[in-house]
Amino acid sequence: MSNDTAHSDSSSARSLGTDSSAYDSIGDPFHGRFDDGSEVILAIVETVAAATDRDLTAMSPLYDTVDPESLTDLVTSARDRPIEVSFSYEGCRVTVSSDGHVVVDPAEN
Repeated sequence: MSNDTAHSDSSSARSLGTDSSAYDSIGDPFHGRFDDGSEVILAIVETVAAATDRDLTAMSPLYDTVDPESLTDLVTSARDRPIEVSFSYEGCRVTVSSDGHVVVDPAEN
């Protein structure tokens, strides 16, 4: 899998395997990445889990917040023009962009 989740302060972050996740102080944005439509939702959920230091199974389903299929279609079909979609999920501000980036700001907690 090519998802990468990293905290914005990479100097104090630690990497975990091929799906690198970095954990640091709560409050700074966490960053994830996806390469294609099949990875968008996983990148969002994994990045939110890293930002909130929660297990994926302990979080509410993403479809309770946004329509995952519509979100995926929107950000993957618009690669020729920039699109960003922001929403709240699990107490975080999530921004997904058509360039393959996910930014999660846990400051809403």
